[in-house]
Amino acid sequence: MKSSRNINIYITCELSSEGVNLLKEKFKVFNFSGLDNKKLIKKISALSDPNSKSSALIIRSTRKIDNLTAKKIKKQTDIKLICTVSSGFDNIDVISCTKLGIKVMNVPGANSISAGEFTIALILLIKKNIIRANYDMKRGIFDYKEFSNSELYSKTIGIIGVGRVGSYVAKISKALGMKILGNDIIPALKNKYKWIKFVSLNTLLKSSDIVTIHTPLDESTRHLINKAGISQMHKDAVLINCSRGGTVDEKALITALKKRKIHYAALDVFENEPNFNKNFSNLPNVMLTPHLAGKTVESKERMSIIAAENIIKFYSKAARLRWVKLVN
Repeated sequence: MKSSRNINIYITCELSSEGVNLLKEKFKVFNFSGLDNKKLIKKISALSDPNSKSSALIIRSTRKIDNLTAKKIKKQTDIKLICTVSSGFDNIDVISCTKLGIKVMNVPGANSISAGEFTIALILLIKKNIIRANYDMKRGIFDYKEFSNSELYSKTIGIIGVGRVGSYVAKISKALGMKILGNDIIPALKNKYKWIKFVSLNTLLKSSDIVTIHTPLDESTRHLINKAGISQMHKDAVLINCSRGGTVDEKALITALKKRKIHYAALDVFENEPNFNKNFSNLPNVMLTPHLAGKTVESKERMSIIAAENIIKFYSKAARLRWVKLVN
């Protein structure tokens, strides 16, 4: 693709220098980090090129593009492409954008290794009581008798969503000698991962020592783990959520943790990020992290490069299609 200097790329989030440099080779690049949607659209509107048929916006999952925002983008800017540097689309009203002629793309799989490792780390921290042991030691308490640690070997892990992250968690779990149950809506995965025992959601919840969620968030998965689902889990079970906050009914989970209906929960994602239900803070049997699972040095660089390459491919393909149309 020849240089497309009449196409602007608006970056609103942290992007690695490798990704930025790839974009600068082809486009005019502007960094608008730290602006809310209103100020961002105003800035882009002032820079929109009347000779440009399309410019692109790069965001992360923390920026929400709802129906109203999409309409403002369509009306006030020349943006025809939004790339979210994340594995999911739940921060964007994709239907509205599509109807308005705005293409939406994401970066699936780039942080699956990071998220999978983080999931296993949470499980180990909980089952080995590492956080509490460190806290006690720093207070001068040396008493191993207070702890009741567990091995992961032979324990059953139930993985809801056996995609890129879930399947990687399954591979690590298999190496640890765990029994693996899976639940997914894609039938083909049963043949791809024959060593995973696929079961219904209810069976998975009833049978698992550890339940970990790795599904995207849409209307079919919102509050997938609710009061009824949690009641299926046994009292020594652990719930891990490194997918999306909305997949768990937080009020139901808080009640279950208070009443010791399940043993423990570890949450890296929340329904109203960056805000979260402060009732979690008062519970001794929950571990909270600020959406860290997929964020590592390696994954950030990988996601940035893939995002840049996808944008370049998008415009290269569009250029070829216009050329073919002119020739024909």
